[in-house]
Amino acid sequence: MKTSQIGKTRCLLAASAIALAAYVAVPAVQADTTTTTTTPAYQPWSGATGQQLKSLIADLKAKIAAAEQSQAASPDFLADLKALVTKYEALQISGQGQGTPSGMAPGTQVFTDTFADGNYTANPAWKVSAGTWTVDPNGNNRGLNSKVRPQKLNINNVLGALLNSQSGSTSEQNQFASIYTPVKIPNAFALKVTFTSKDKQGALNLGVYQGSSGSTMYRVVYQPGAAPGIAIQKVTSQGATTLGSYNSTVNLEDGSPHTLVFSRDAKGNMKATLDEQSVATAKDTSLTGDMTGLLFINSGGAYYMREVTVVSN
Repeated sequence: MKTSQIGKTRCLLAASAIALAAYVAVPAVQADTTTTTTTPAYQPWSGATGQQLKSLIADLKAKIAAAEQSQAASPDFLADLKALVTKYEALQISGQGQGTPSGMAPGTQVFTDTFADGNYTANPAWKVSAGTWTVDPNGNNRGLNSKVRPQKLNINNVLGALLNSQSGSTSEQNQFASIYTPVKIPNAFALKVTFTSKDKQGALNLGVYQGSSGSTMYRVVYQPGAAPGIAIQKVTSQGATTLGSYNSTVNLEDGSPHTLVFSRDAKGNMKATLDEQSVATAKDTSLTGDMTGLLFINSGGAYYMREVTVVSN
């Protein structure tokens, strides 16, 4: 092969390797954290996704194979490139590279609604599957609201409310109110809900569901004036399982808004945080793949959810 062609091939391989390294590069280590800092060598490639990384690795492997076949580069150089490919393939599989398993960078906003438009029917659209829901735009008790007559139910009795309209009797429907919105949510997520609770009555269930029925989900449950006050649950067709809980009572009926954050990372570690204080932790890896949407259930209280936000975790 001509020298110019060999040089061209080496340059092409080197450029591909640099692009791959830049994709998952991290800031340079600080020389002395007390006095000086160094400027990161690369910035995150925010427009890339997990699929782009996969394609980039595949392209580089193809170029390495072609270079080996035509002897267009030194064996040592190609061996270094192979080691680089192996490294970044491992990072992609373990989730340590840029982005979550679904290809979404951590901290990316997936969903938000403040109900400032005065409705829940558009931008984004929520769908009622049981009970009555309204939006109150003003006052301290504002936001997405439902009021349900108190029922003698514990937190395990209301499973995943079916996403289809309930067909039972009026008395059965009045036992709880449920509302959902379809939105693709990565399996590693942080659901943040700011709400007020007006009555010290039935539980509020806030969760992310999977599938078409709403019967499979992870959720956090607030149960006012009873123990456990906060619980992290997994719901399947077999029933509800409490994975972790705050076993004392919690009372949020003080007229002020409170913020509950329910998060899960790529390893299945879950945490419930109430007003920036960790109250419950759990771990479960049985539900894999992206979630299908948000499902909220009021089983006997008066709740006003003024802001709902989901980010990838």
